[in-house]
Amino acid sequence: MNIIIIDDNMKDTDPLFVKLKINFTYANIVLKNNMAEGLEYILSHLNSKMIVLLDYDLGAGHTGTEIFLEIRKKTTLLYVIIITAKLLNTIPNEAMVEFINKDALAIIDKTSSLDDKINLVKKALHDLDVRVDCVLEQWIYRHSERDLDEPYLTTASGTKYTLRQILAEIRLQTEFGKTMERKILMLAVHLLTQGKEKIDD
Repeated sequence: MNIIIIDDNMKDTDPLFVKLKINFTYANIVLKNNMAEGLEYILSHLNSKMIVLLDYDLGAGHTGTEIFLEIRKKTTLLYVIIITAKLLNTIPNEAMVEFINKDALAIIDKTSSLDDKINLVKKALHDLDVRVDCVLEQWIYRHSERDLDEPYLTTASGTKYTLRQILAEIRLQTEFGKTMERKILMLAVHLLTQGKEKIDD
């Protein structure tokens, strides 16, 4: 689990960074002050569970919108929380439309309390935990290391996929990944509607 902060002015002594470390001890919390390095890190870890806290004003005329759009070119399965010191009505309409239409999880004022920011991260983590790829991940990693790298599924065209590869394809939202995600959801609904009146805890 990665929590990535991209903020050109933040240090690792910042109260938000410290509070994230305290609240999410199991997470890998990464701070990037350089937007290019931050984006590179994100794009090289797309096959893992990730939440991004993205500063809107990144200095030198750059905004978080640029990084947000680059992320969305690659995946929709990554939660982005925009943090801004600007008044919302001063953010250009075009940027707000992109954030809304391309599913930024939230936009929050930098002056909001630490608890508000932490609660947004908790919400994102909850949403991740109930998403198809994350539930699949929990199931996949109950298997042995050997099983994870054995071919598990073969497509009609003969392409073989291991469990790890299936998870990566879903996370990267390839055509195969989207198809698998849809089929898993359909199977789950089918199993739940086969007259079972009780569900095990």
